[in-house]
Amino acid sequence: MKQVRGMGEIQRVLKARNWMKTNENFLGTWHAHVGYKMDLFDAFKKAIHPEAAAVEQQVSSELLQRWVDVGLQVGHLKRARNGKVKAKKDMIKYASKNSRESVGILLEEMLELHIPTLLEYPALLKSDERLTYLGDKFAEVVAETSTLLEKAAVSPILSWVKKEKPASIIDLGSGYCGYLRAVYDKYPNTELIGVELSEEVVKNAREKHGDKIDIRQGDIENFLEEYDGRADMIMAHNLLYYFPPEEREDLFKRISRTLSSKGSVTVICPLVNAKYGASFTAAFNAFMTAHENLYPLPSPEDMERFAEAGGMKVETFKPLIREGGWYLINMKKQS
Repeated sequence: MKQVRGMGEIQRVLKARNWMKTNENFLGTWHAHVGYKMDLFDAFKKAIHPEAAAVEQQVSSELLQRWVDVGLQVGHLKRARNGKVKAKKDMIKYASKNSRESVGILLEEMLELHIPTLLEYPALLKSDERLTYLGDKFAEVVAETSTLLEKAAVSPILSWVKKEKPASIIDLGSGYCGYLRAVYDKYPNTELIGVELSEEVVKNAREKHGDKIDIRQGDIENFLEEYDGRADMIMAHNLLYYFPPEEREDLFKRISRTLSSKGSVTVICPLVNAKYGASFTAAFNAFMTAHENLYPLPSPEDMERFAEAGGMKVETFKPLIREGGWYLINMKKQS
């Protein structure tokens, strides 16, 4: 009996050690997020004593030292001479706000939006209540992270534009209008309309693109009801999880009514029950379901059904970011 109990304790310790090892990965994410948020990798761009960096950045010397200690262990920082510390080049490149190649905004969305929501799960499970997603608060963060997805999606979008030759394109939920700008740069005679709810995002997009794109501030559903023209192509990117599943067929019917006779739609969205990204989409669905105003992801079968409801046919399913289950779906209106 003692031997059985002893084996159980050993297994318990081993399991605890395994969980600790798993959590080591989170330390790197946390460290990079703090460094991005507080511009600390730039502070250590040149070798400097942590105490001197604390004075320059006007932050707590003791807390900064603890951040430095973690950074040395996870490999984001390295020791230089005489006790000085320097940031690794990769961290300056990918986790600095001043770098054009930074992905730090993704860490901000993860650490300040997604993970805090998932940590609320015990209370939500008990109460069966839901959080309210604060679109205004996170609009600019989400618009920024969407630009990372654009890098994977712009090329196939431009290939579709080249194939279909649309004279006019509407981007629903256009964010900073990265897709429309890419089209303008290659096909400047195309009529381009972006529709975005956030006033702040619209302001920034207009400052960035000037009169190259007709950027309209307002609700997508109102726009679809009031728009009196016909577009050759509509983009519905990162959009569907803002609509309840029971309303999505009607959404595609309204989109179809806004299309010309041979118009097309491009949809970008993570998909459940698809070939790639099952772990991410499962976690994404948990995040969505924790909110009263966000909704679960569609499946490939759902996309076929939405297209059919709008008198369209799915032409292609293209994986964009396999780890995240992100797909580009091209639909074409049927004559």
